[in-house]
Amino acid sequence: MKSNSHEKVKTVTFDKQGSASFIDTDKPSPGHNEVIVRMKACGICKYDIKTFKNLTENPSYSERPGHEGVGLVDAVGTGVKDLNPGDKVATIYLGGAMAGMYLADLQSVARIPDAITKYELWFAEPITCVVSALRLLSIEPGENVVVIGSGYMGVLLLQGLPKSYLHNLIVSEPVLKRRALAKKYGAETVINPETEDVVEAVLDACGGPVDLVIEASGDPGTIEQGTKMLRNGGKLCIFGHHAVDEIAPTNAWHMQGINVLNTTPFMSVDFHRDLVDAVHLMERGVFDQSDLITHIYSFKDVARAMEETIEHPPGMIKSVLKNY
Repeated sequence: MKSNSHEKVKTVTFDKQGSASFIDTDKPSPGHNEVIVRMKACGICKYDIKTFKNLTENPSYSERPGHEGVGLVDAVGTGVKDLNPGDKVATIYLGGAMAGMYLADLQSVARIPDAITKYELWFAEPITCVVSALRLLSIEPGENVVVIGSGYMGVLLLQGLPKSYLHNLIVSEPVLKRRALAKKYGAETVINPETEDVVEAVLDACGGPVDLVIEASGDPGTIEQGTKMLRNGGKLCIFGHHAVDEIAPTNAWHMQGINVLNTTPFMSVDFHRDLVDAVHLMERGVFDQSDLITHIYSFKDVARAMEETIEHPPGMIKSVLKNY
């Protein structure tokens, strides 16, 4: 990758535990099948928090964080035919998006509508993860489905589920506001795990074990909890990021013939296709982040953004950096 040393770019780095700061880097020049994106917004995700708190998790990512970018094409390299400077794009699957400009290859880029004005609602990487998971789940008509957790990713999953042909759609979520969002986006039954026995409530609501449990919280113990709700041969989708290793209920999985699906992006056959489909579904209104982006920070205020996202004040669902 060549660089244009005449122009400097403000780039975020996690330079020590608990600190996010800016460094000046040379503006890169795009190579073959690459584009330079002028960042307009970038989401802050759980992985950003994890690497912010522990630089040894992924040192190269900590040096150049950010993978939920959206912005304008600034320059294109050789071989790029369908994108031009000024096009609005969302990007996936890379570090370095927390910067005034960043490099992306064509497999990481998709055009978004020219008419959009609120870039912070159009970062597509999380929705791409949802599309990838839904593709792998192969949900059949008449199934009983449980989603554990209706935070940011849980609600995006609810938005994308084929609700019109499910028999029951049940959500377990401890936070009142998020339970309300689960109802808004199609949950027929919403359970508060702090006041109810979730397994008993699910079995009562469905008249027995369910076909599919999607674990979208990443909370300890929810994998075992989900297993207890499933029928023999049912599907357990581990969608939430369980950052701390747990003991899995492998005996129950064996005896019940549970189909365990670890639906991370690394299982996707074609993540770029998932991105393109995610953007199309956003255009059609299937996915809408307007209820979910609760905290917007200036790009210049990235240190405070990271600190407050870690603290996770009441009402926070998703935080975003804005650069326009």
